[in-house]
Amino acid sequence: MMTFTLIVLLVGCVVLAYLWIDRSISLSYARQSADVEIAAMRRMERLLGDAWIDMPEQAVLEKLHADAERHPTEMIVITKEENVIWFHDTRFNFEHGKLKSVGNSQIRRN
Repeated sequence: MMTFTLIVLLVGCVVLAYLWIDRSISLSYARQSADVEIAAMRRMERLLGDAWIDMPEQAVLEKLHADAERHPTEMIVITKEENVIWFHDTRFNFEHGKLKSVGNSQIRRN
């Protein structure tokens, strides 16, 4: 009976160790994937910001509305706050009515 209990405990420990290692590996891949997505988003925000820098707020708003209309299935929400336009989760920052940066990064024109 004692041998059977030890075998069951050993098998249980092996299963738990396997599950722990498997979840750790899965979590590492998920984090790496998220980091890659965040880096890609920041690059796209930087590129868009560089291309649209100093564009008037109304022109940016028109472009964002036009894009949202071209992709109605994505249900993009555009909201305007003081000095900020939100295009779903992307932030467009304005100063004196001109685009200064996209996203949370500080894009500066040289």
